Amino acid sequence: MLRSSRATAYYASRLSRSFCISSSTLKPLTVEDVKVTDKAHQRLKEVLSPGERLRIEVDGGGCSGFEYKIKLDTKLQNDDRLWKGDNVEVVIDEMSLGYMRGATIDYVADLMKESFRVVNNPIAEKGCSCGSSFALKMD
Repeated sequence: MLRSSRATAYYASRLSRSFCISSSTLKPLTVEDVKVTDKAHQRLKEVLSPGERLRIEVDGGGCSGFEYKIKLDTKLQNDDRLWKGDNVEVVIDEMSLGYMRGATIDYVADLMKESFRVVNNPIAEKGCSCGSSFALKMD
């Protein structure tokens, strides 16, 4: 039992260390990778607490095959790419970036809700009316 507890503590400490990454060691996102609109940038300045950043991930699911997951996060991971602008940070992991390279991050307010959204994704063929699900172009 003691051996099992030690192994658990060892692996838990290694796992937690993988999130202790400085933003200065991450590869930057370029304008060719992703754009952030002025509206999204301004809203991020209003909602982010110190140490928080906007995280965008692409995951399988949704009604069109893939979906964007957008959340506020305080942790950085080894494969994150970083966009910085005026005390605001946006992170996208390498795999997700492959599904949205060239897209724009915007803040959209409509009759149903206000939210950050990925728009104008050149790799997406069609999307869902919710704005978070998309299918890839097949060329």
